[in-house]
Amino acid sequence: MRRPIRVSSAQLPAVLPGTTAQERQRNNRRSIIGMLQIAGTRRSDLVLFGEYANLAHRSTSNRKSEYRADPIPGPFTRMVGRMARKYRMNVVMPMLGTWRGTKSSYAVVFNRRGLIVGCYQKSHAIEAEQDLGIRCGNDLPVFHLDCAVIGIMICMDIEYPEVAQVLMLRGAELLLFPHVQAGWGEVDWEIRYRARAIDTGLPVLSACYGYPEGSWAPGKMIGRTSLIGRDGLVLADMGRSTGVLTADIQIDRGRVTHFYFRESHPRTLAVVASRRPELYHDLANAELRGPALQHILSSRKRRAHG
Repeated sequence: MRRPIRVSSAQLPAVLPGTTAQERQRNNRRSIIGMLQIAGTRRSDLVLFGEYANLAHRSTSNRKSEYRADPIPGPFTRMVGRMARKYRMNVVMPMLGTWRGTKSSYAVVFNRRGLIVGCYQKSHAIEAEQDLGIRCGNDLPVFHLDCAVIGIMICMDIEYPEVAQVLMLRGAELLLFPHVQAGWGEVDWEIRYRARAIDTGLPVLSACYGYPEGSWAPGKMIGRTSLIGRDGLVLADMGRSTGVLTADIQIDRGRVTHFYFRESHPRTLAVVASRRPELYHDLANAELRGPALQHILSSRKRRAHG
């Protein structure tokens, strides 16, 4: 049995001080470095940040000029790589970036030597993101780190159960959920988040953004950076405030239950073994997407013409 791994998740401030974009950007990078240092001194094996961590305004600015994609690799990723190497920890850094000529919402994966070993491209970018030139990814890869096999769901990706299930089928041992979340409603968010752990029998680590104690209000960034256990139990929760959540988990000790089979088996194994993919072909039928999309576009056109 492998030793437990120590995971940390950074809940950066949702609002940064500064009167200019440049000043907020400098303060943002100081916050990132500070939280990497905290995670490093805690001897973390893996550190996760929230979606668009490289942006000083997160995803709330009305100024499109402030959505500047950093090159991957580039100065920002080199900074993160140096910290990963210094503290010998794996880091997953979500960012607005350009990788191999494509602009998108990415999660860049660094190993303990500070090298980029993978780059996940968000597969379900919303229309507002696509209007900014962000392109959807077309793959759901898993990444083999020395502490765990990880799968990543960026924000909207978690809305589709198939994403988590594909990552499970591809061998993920831990699901990561970096996001920017505010006004959708906390019950909606928490049920879906915990359901993905139950669906797959895998722990889920999230990262969002927070506020100083006492200043949170409904409609603001939700906070709640958390670690969810394989049975959907909230094992650790950062609450609303900023800081670094750290917890130890045993990756190879799966949830053993009487699921489908007479005997007890690890839940993830039992889910995979009892699936009947021959019944689920409609989920992969691209022709069914067309009528739904056409209905939405037609409705939009009718509203536009009043």
